[in-house]
Amino acid sequence: MLDEHRTNFINIVKWFLLATVIGALVGVLDAAFLKILDASIAWRNGIPLFYLGLPVFLYVVALLGRKTAKRDKDFSTDAVINKINAQSPISFISILKGFTLPIVTMVSGGSAGKEAPCADVGAGVSSLLARLLRMDREDQRRMMICGVSAGFAGVFGVPISGALFGLEVLWVGHIFYEVMFPALVAGITAFQVTSFLGVDYIYHPLHFVPVFSEQFFLKMIIAGMFFGLVSILFIEISKFARVVFRYIALRTRLFWSCMIGGLILVAIGYFASPIYLGLGMPGIDMALNGEPLLSPFGFLYKIITTSITFAAGGIGGVVTPIFFVGAQAGAMLADFMQVDSATLAALGLVAVLAGTANTPLAASIMAIELFGPAIAPYATVVCVISFLITGRQSIYPSQRISMDSGKNLEEEPAFHHKHYGRRASDRKQRIHPRKTLLKKAVREMVRHLIPNPKGFDEKK
Repeated sequence: MLDEHRTNFINIVKWFLLATVIGALVGVLDAAFLKILDASIAWRNGIPLFYLGLPVFLYVVALLGRKTAKRDKDFSTDAVINKINAQSPISFISILKGFTLPIVTMVSGGSAGKEAPCADVGAGVSSLLARLLRMDREDQRRMMICGVSAGFAGVFGVPISGALFGLEVLWVGHIFYEVMFPALVAGITAFQVTSFLGVDYIYHPLHFVPVFSEQFFLKMIIAGMFFGLVSILFIEISKFARVVFRYIALRTRLFWSCMIGGLILVAIGYFASPIYLGLGMPGIDMALNGEPLLSPFGFLYKIITTSITFAAGGIGGVVTPIFFVGAQAGAMLADFMQVDSATLAALGLVAVLAGTANTPLAASIMAIELFGPAIAPYATVVCVISFLITGRQSIYPSQRISMDSGKNLEEEPAFHHKHYGRRASDRKQRIHPRKTLLKKAVREMVRHLIPNPKGFDEKK
């Protein structure tokens, strides 16, 4: 018994020191990335119609990301989730791609987020450090989880929910409790380092939170259902865009896929508003401040621009666009439900994150860190309902789902645990070119949009 306590004590000290080092390293990288991004965006804002070059920049990013060093492609959150679950390392070139290419995407007007580069680079740096220390595969995975938690906490200034997001996003229904302590240490350390280095964060304490009542509680349930539907819409439009632009790239060339996607984004920026392009922070602030929206369909514009950006070759995160979509959808719903606009925008921001990423716990705590403790009961309700509404859908195809997670799994998967809980249509499969490609693209979309439709024979 004494030996067990001594071992536990040694492990706590060991992982405290390792997590502190990871948090400090990732915090410095987070600050560097955010400073470079802010300076680049400030310079870009002085250029009229800056988004006109989007088609060319998307093509450049796609070439560098997909065609250069083809094996080093672990620069997206979904790829990092897959690497962590498979206990595989991340290459140094992937880290460089994850740091630089998202900046080009966002500065040129591509709709992407800033969290993936920080979280993914954090996982990559932690992976390199673990290999340098010659750790076993299990400890390497723990280090990578700490890197993701530190990256997410540092980029948004949410040390607790950022750490939990790194744990919760990997496997729905299963939290790696053995990594919770170092993940929290890494997240808190990264937040303190980035704050010390002068990074500014979203923080909107709500000045008006309605008194709890049965009527308002019912409105929150309805709002949670609405945000769940918005989450599904985001996921499905993203899948549809991937199928369409993959078809275009294989039927013609990658160049035309990037050109068509870029021209659509330019058209939305010119005829709707450039606020739906790029990082989109002004659109988030507008909704959280209770200001009138430019359009009631602003959240839909952002879903479309984000989906096309990634499908046409852009690289970056998806959480910041999720914040935009949730905040704008909440502000739009507030007019119909006669609820304070800023309050419902804040709830939408975290609820759509909970629904799309399957992270209701992290999203609920994030609401407290961003908007104050008074919003906690309402945020928890809408996040859980949004999470349940999405069923087994996820914005991250590599995310695993346990059978006891509470998600709506229609049948037990028959395949190996490496693909456990994923849709059959999300599995890698060979796509035949030319004549059969369009048919397979349509069939894949049917499986996404109409699960197990009657009369649909998958063997044809």
